[in-house]
Amino acid sequence: MIVDTVEDLEAVFRYIEGKKTLLIPVLSDHLLHVSQNKITCIYIYTEDDVERIIPITHTEQIEGFSEHVSRFLDLTDIFIYDKKQWLQLGGKDAVYDIKTLWWYTYNEAYDETHYYTTAHQFYWRRHQQMQHVNAVIPLMQHLAMCQKIRHYAWPMCMNAELSESYKQFNSIYPNVYAHIENNGLCVNDSFKLPELVRDNLVFSSYNYYTTTGRPSNTFRGFNFAAMNKEDGTRAAFTSRFESGALVEMDFDSYHIKLIAKLIGYEFPETISIHDYFGKFYFGVDSLTEEQREESKKVTFRLLYGGIDTEFLQIPFFQQVHDFVYKLWAKWKSVNYIETPILKRRITVGEDARMTSYKVFNYYLQAVETEVSTQKLKQLVEYMQDKTSKIILYTYDSVLMDINYNEAKEILPEIKRILELGKFSVKCKVGDIYDKMRNITL
Repeated sequence: MIVDTVEDLEAVFRYIEGKKTLLIPVLSDHLLHVSQNKITCIYIYTEDDVERIIPITHTEQIEGFSEHVSRFLDLTDIFIYDKKQWLQLGGKDAVYDIKTLWWYTYNEAYDETHYYTTAHQFYWRRHQQMQHVNAVIPLMQHLAMCQKIRHYAWPMCMNAELSESYKQFNSIYPNVYAHIENNGLCVNDSFKLPELVRDNLVFSSYNYYTTTGRPSNTFRGFNFAAMNKEDGTRAAFTSRFESGALVEMDFDSYHIKLIAKLIGYEFPETISIHDYFGKFYFGVDSLTEEQREESKKVTFRLLYGGIDTEFLQIPFFQQVHDFVYKLWAKWKSVNYIETPILKRRITVGEDARMTSYKVFNYYLQAVETEVSTQKLKQLVEYMQDKTSKIILYTYDSVLMDINYNEAKEILPEIKRILELGKFSVKCKVGDIYDKMRNITL
């Protein structure tokens, strides 16, 4: 049923009250980032098998309902298709994310590409230069697409367990990454994909529905998580403030410190971690720069590739070895491991290529992401009333666009938040992203 009148719309709001409901917003442009987009129509489905499609800004509408969008955005306790996007459109937080629930239920990313109809593909191919092309695709085609989504999603909504782990994830991750995406990154004229630029900003898109939860970050072919440091790509990124700069904070020896917390190992505070290991490797009290670099390589080879027997005499590596095989035993027994903070299960099915250290690396990436996202949550809350912005998170670093007027007040506090739990950070500042210099706060 297509809703045509305000009276019918009022009836929809009355009807869904108290019912288990699925809501799917259809954006007006499949190429625009959600932060720059608007809703062309909304699909509503309730537990008694009643469905409606409400045109918001569409060429077929008899009466426009754009002034009522805020009422949809205010709905709570419903199932929403892509909560991260919904939050960026202005939706309430108290909704259940379909994509997260799918990931939790089936241990795989939500594949939405097969939902699009041949009509969608035709219009997108035929009208590549038309902005908001979805507003002219027939409403019945949007209805058919939403019905496909509902066909797969609704049985899960009815039967899947909304576990405490799911609820925690659902309340943290969409909020954190929607906030960072919405901030955008300011670019200059050297940015290689000018079609992505809107008012000197480009927008990233985090996908945390990966095996480990570590988010990828690409949008329309640009990989924000793996920008080349050598080819000039980073030279396009600059501050949005007339008096401002980019500030990056990198976690120092992040994985090693995470592992130490997992196994309960205490490093001495008077020496760097790589110097500490280097003394074991080279049998000297003081390392040369060359030995320090070699120490880093040896440590990471052992942690990611497997610990050679000769290194088990080092207490840290013996404890890591024991922890790895404890994880491996759990995996072999029940075919999953559980993350320490959110208690999310990681499983990849029957993979004959799985090894003890592959399981360990999966676990470590999941721990890294959970710890980092908790810190980002605190950072988002702290910076809510600031003009300075968090603009990029990449595994062991956070990039911010800082207004000089706030720098003296906020940078020490940002550093303090990131360092909670004895995770030290190194700080860099620069006018553009590829020319950052070390600073001490």
